[in-house]
Amino acid sequence: MENAKHSFMRCVAYCTASSYDLAGLAGAYKRKGFTTRLLRDVLHISAIDTPVDIYLFNHGSFVCWGLKKSQELKWLERVKKYSIGPLGTIEVDHFCFRFGEETSIDAHDRFKLDVLTLDSDNPQIKLAISYGLAQSIKLEAFEDAIVSAIRKNSALPQEIASRGIISLSRGSIFKRMGEIFIARSSINLNSEYLDMPEFFWRNPNLEPFYVMTKKFLDIPSRVLVLNQKLDVLQELLAILNSQVQHRHSSMLEMVIIILIFAEITISLLHL
Repeated sequence: MENAKHSFMRCVAYCTASSYDLAGLAGAYKRKGFTTRLLRDVLHISAIDTPVDIYLFNHGSFVCWGLKKSQELKWLERVKKYSIGPLGTIEVDHFCFRFGEETSIDAHDRFKLDVLTLDSDNPQIKLAISYGLAQSIKLEAFEDAIVSAIRKNSALPQEIASRGIISLSRGSIFKRMGEIFIARSSINLNSEYLDMPEFFWRNPNLEPFYVMTKKFLDIPSRVLVLNQKLDVLQELLAILNSQVQHRHSSMLEMVIIILIFAEITISLLHL
């Protein structure tokens, strides 16, 4: 019994899409004999004959407790049908959990894994912790999207500083502006997922487990850095926009000069 109490099990968070069709998932797995509980923003799926829990969040992340790696891979396939806006790269964060005297989360001394200790197999406590794990992996997807956009456009300010212009065509500049705008707007529109979930307004007794997870994963500081990176994207967008306006103004000036020249030429020919 003591060995079972301290044995480690897998806990893995995935972010695979912009959102999930939770109602569709709930109906499908209820028909398959799973126990489902659908809340406003999360679906809890469990099986009577196996000690596992899966929490799927409407922002495109899910957390598996007690599954083997092969089972997790099957779930990755299962959620594809109910995914809205699948990500090009799946974000994954690995943890392990065990049962002990007190619920806590700590870094393991020997292994490069964070260890969750639960004082019971209470699905509500798992859900409270899963909210934090799901927010963290969603934040990681946001971070990667911003870093990718910044990296792709990082040479543009230097090019303007050295040459005075951007070598991209007008169409390419508009394309870059669209990509940056999509990255910014998708994060801004989904930033509510990084706030305190409404679940804890109704269940304040479970909030300490969420806060514990949120602090351990450094979510507040990461959100602050995310906003700073969003400001960088805004500056890049402003640079591209000014470059387009400059090219448009230059083109209008050229057209006006040509028209004036044509008018002068015609006047001279008449004389």
